Amino acid sequence: MVETCLTYAHPELEDGVFIDAVQSGQCTAANWSVLREQLLAPRPPSVFVRESCNGGSQVIQEAASNGCYTLAPTAGASFVDVPVGKTVTLHAAGDCTGDSVTVETDTNLCETSFGSGASANDKVRSFRVQDVEVLPSAHRYDCASGESTCVENYNNASRLAAINKKLTVKIVRMTLDGKTTPALTTIKNTIGNLSDYYAVASRNQLSLDVIASQNVAVTSTNCATAKTQARQKATSSSAFLTVYVLPGGVCSTSNAGSRSVNLKGTLFRDYAHEVGHVLGLAHGNVRDPSTGTVKSSGDSSTYMGIFASDNYNLPQLHWLGWTKKEEIVKINSAIASNGFTEITLRPVGSNADSTNPLPIGAVWEIPGTDQRLFIAVPKPRLTGTNQIEGGTVFAYRAPKCVGCTGMAMGTMQMARFGAKSINEHEASGIFIKPVGYTSSFVQVDGQSVEVFTSVTLRVRQ
Repeated sequence: MVETCLTYAHPELEDGVFIDAVQSGQCTAANWSVLREQLLAPRPPSVFVRESCNGGSQVIQEAASNGCYTLAPTAGASFVDVPVGKTVTLHAAGDCTGDSVTVETDTNLCETSFGSGASANDKVRSFRVQDVEVLPSAHRYDCASGESTCVENYNNASRLAAINKKLTVKIVRMTLDGKTTPALTTIKNTIGNLSDYYAVASRNQLSLDVIASQNVAVTSTNCATAKTQARQKATSSSAFLTVYVLPGGVCSTSNAGSRSVNLKGTLFRDYAHEVGHVLGLAHGNVRDPSTGTVKSSGDSSTYMGIFASDNYNLPQLHWLGWTKKEEIVKINSAIASNGFTEITLRPVGSNADSTNPLPIGAVWEIPGTDQRLFIAVPKPRLTGTNQIEGGTVFAYRAPKCVGCTGMAMGTMQMARFGAKSINEHEASGIFIKPVGYTSSFVQVDGQSVEVFTSVTLRVRQ
């Protein structure tokens, strides 16, 4: 029923609760409209204080805004859910005074102590919610009023500060009689490879650190039931991310929700895709420019599609705070002044930090909408990963996403063409034509491969 419940127009539905709804048979043509409203209902990133040392226990108190909150005298707080971008300071006295401890991830208070060393379990009487402190960074910037070429990143600064650091990981390896689950060492190696990728793509802002692992036996071959059993049996953890690895054949897809991912194997792209959801990314879709038909998750230039890839795409890298101000150029004012503009881009490649002064993207703010068009060259050369030729130009439509939370930054590929194309290509009201490039040839496994170092484009309205 996934075809009935298309999600590309509603990134809030992707993976997470939506996939669980499909797998449990709730997503039918008859009840889709009701389910959609339920899943699209606003879910502010709130702090939840719970009554027992379990992330699924009864909520005692909820807090959606910054400030100090006092618990009832008889409340026995034993667990706190902390949304990404927030810190919670737990206090042993009312009015946010007395002995305290500050946490930035979901925390089991049965295993948590105040600064004095005293247990925090059942002893919390008040708590203060604040934004994560935002430290200066070349990748987090504001656009001044006179900077006509500056592209604002509307992702929450505290959220960026919370994800662009060393993130802790717990592995829950699920086992089932008669089924095979990847070995713990294999899982750790894949997470290590993912951490290495993030180190390069994020310019050494983000890495992953496995701090705990656990084997959990499940008894059901039903996907939703097996995942529920694993959550009930897994011990609580203060890790930023929990990775559940499923026995083979139990679930047909991997998925993500909140700060956890469920993985049906050890394909690197599955890990990058699902953890991308946790970081705030939605799917990379493709629109056929001749028919208008949308292929959900069909963009092979991002891990957020369903095909092999090398990286996230440029709108997503920008949303994650992995690009600098001067690397992305807004072209609206230049087109308004002259009717057209020419811009030379270098390939995004791995998104490694570079001293090359050329930008990696041009952005057209689509008039009268909350959407943007990012123009980029994903790869310098063809690799064995996918069939994207070096120098290929992509145009992606992406939301500005002011105030977005959750799985927010989804993209739509609107055009794709080679650096040597002689035609104009329309995308979201502008026309793009390659007018030059620089490249050279290298030998790879006995084959001559063209490597592009720049592509020059003429863009008009």
